Amino acid sequence: MTPSLSDLLLRSKKLHLLYVEDNDSARKFTLEMLTRFFDHITVAVDGEEGLEKFKNERFDLVLTDINMPRMSGTEMISKIREFDKDINIIVLSAHNEPNYYEEVSVYNVRYYLAKPLSVSQLIETLHQLLEDT
Repeated sequence: MTPSLSDLLLRSKKLHLLYVEDNDSARKFTLEMLTRFFDHITVAVDGEEGLEKFKNERFDLVLTDINMPRMSGTEMISKIREFDKDINIIVLSAHNEPNYYEEVSVYNVRYYLAKPLSVSQLIETLHQLLEDT
């Protein structure tokens, strides 16, 4: 059964999210939306910074872009999996090409969002994620 929106908000507010996005305008736009669902958000501007923050804090969920400088989202995900095989990871990408999804699916990534992110898309994915956990 799909949880209600109020149940979704109650459950998501408790989660600590690591959000990794290199594009400044996309990060600001998405962060504004994410603050409606999460009280605890840590932001990183590329995969290298995201990995460092992941190593030093405890997170319940990772939301990451794929194409980033210094370290791609795919490389960051592969390194995160060395530390935590079970953390839920959501890939946020402007690329709807199947090879991006195949690339990260080997790292047990089951959730994908397309840019620009919409509230309905985020709600649907969070419902699915919370049902799976």
